[in-house]
Amino acid sequence: MKRTILLIVAIVGSFSLQARKKEVDPRTFNVSKDSVVFQTEFRGAWLSTVESIDWPKVRILLKAQTRADGTVEKSGEVKARVEMQRDSQKRALVSLITKIKRSGCNAVMFQIVSNSDALYPSKILQWAPTLTDTPGEGPGYDPLAVAIKTAHSLGMEIHGWINPLRIGKVTLPRREDNICYVKNNLVQEHNGMLYWDPGYQEVKDYLGALATEIMTNYDLDGLHIDDYFYPWGVKGKGEQVKPKKNEMVWNDATLFAKYGNGKTLDEWRESNINDIVRVLHTAVHKAKPNAVFGVSPAGRLVNTQDLYADPINWAKEGTIDYLIPQIYWQHGHEIADFKKVLDSWAGILGNTPVIAGLAAYRYPSKAFPSMDEFKLQVEECRAAPYATDGTAYNVVGECWFTTHNIITDEFTSYLLNNIYLEDVPTPSLGRSNADIGSPELTKVSNMLRWSEVKGADNYEVYRLVEVEGKKTAEGGRVFNAVREKRLHAFSLGKMERGFNYFVVAVKGSRRSERSNIIFIKE
Repeated sequence: MKRTILLIVAIVGSFSLQARKKEVDPRTFNVSKDSVVFQTEFRGAWLSTVESIDWPKVRILLKAQTRADGTVEKSGEVKARVEMQRDSQKRALVSLITKIKRSGCNAVMFQIVSNSDALYPSKILQWAPTLTDTPGEGPGYDPLAVAIKTAHSLGMEIHGWINPLRIGKVTLPRREDNICYVKNNLVQEHNGMLYWDPGYQEVKDYLGALATEIMTNYDLDGLHIDDYFYPWGVKGKGEQVKPKKNEMVWNDATLFAKYGNGKTLDEWRESNINDIVRVLHTAVHKAKPNAVFGVSPAGRLVNTQDLYADPINWAKEGTIDYLIPQIYWQHGHEIADFKKVLDSWAGILGNTPVIAGLAAYRYPSKAFPSMDEFKLQVEECRAAPYATDGTAYNVVGECWFTTHNIITDEFTSYLLNNIYLEDVPTPSLGRSNADIGSPELTKVSNMLRWSEVKGADNYEVYRLVEVEGKKTAEGGRVFNAVREKRLHAFSLGKMERGFNYFVVAVKGSRRSERSNIIFIKE
């Protein structure tokens, strides 16, 4: 009799346990109905090196220096001083990129070719004269390699920023064998500056080779150019062999006569810039299929078109992966109100991602007396994915000009306390993460564990927070993904109960797809 009673109790207990197992906690993630909103935002900063705007502030003096007392350094003293200056230059670069990260940004646009000179050992260009006191001589290390290693170690994207046609002031110190002298038949002098003439096919080939060299040899996330196309003031002036004094013209009459092919002068010049953008885009994707190519044009379309640049055509042809218009004006500007200019770009480029270039350098000024103007601008960038009429836009973030402005204590404090409250990854900009495997997540006792992903540098753990009052088309819930931790390890022991978690593998600046989702019960 006792055995029978015990058996019945056991069976009842078993049914009770099964019933509990079938219970579904209301906060668990339903794969078939629920969705995850993975917040991303491009938060970039231009790190300017032309004329040492941001870096380098210390030039390495390779030549022996004469002291105040008239004596000259000995070779051993020169060697020791050069090493000290080299170390100072490198540490300053690492510090700048680290401070960009600390300001809340997740990407850096590093200017590596400004005046047809290089911040890396190039077989095409000579070293930038801002690095040492000797034209064409390198600093004894590779600044681009240092920048990439630093940015990726911090989980940041890094794009190489080049000025494609600018050679710089006529008076800039250069060696006699500089490419602009060797190829002087391809060069135009205009208002005291030297430029490559984009009417020559050889110039387009040179730029393609330069992009290939950079993207083949370095693990950059992208290549980026700004608005140095044809010079300002050229459009509409025609061509003239002997310009009058102080008249802004561009002497390409012979080229146009030979290669115009039935186009008007303006159409032909515009086609040359289209060709250059296409050549650079092709070179970048051929050398590194998972990288992106972007352009930062003048802030208003009309100003950009004055340089014979046509972003609408680039977006239509698919020769750019993103656009960063330099919208350096405030709200209420008579001609270029920020919101109106932002909306004008977002509405004409199809699905091409738009990143707003913001004028950090203008604070403080009459136009930007308070940083609250920047907060409003970023808020409007975040709201721009959808216009008031429901039209889909494509604004994915912002980029600040320039680095030394945003890394001040005042600016960084404002960003972290008012604009960048949470650390988020960059958007994909159309790239694939196929080269990074996804981890497999499991729960062991009170610990989350995940499998190692080959090549991953870090792992990010995300917690899902339900968005109240929002449903999917299937009637499921919508969750925001909030990053909890960034770890080198393969486990996490402290999680909030009642939440879903997933893990993403990180390789440099690239992230895998998310792992499976595991719920931590109350």
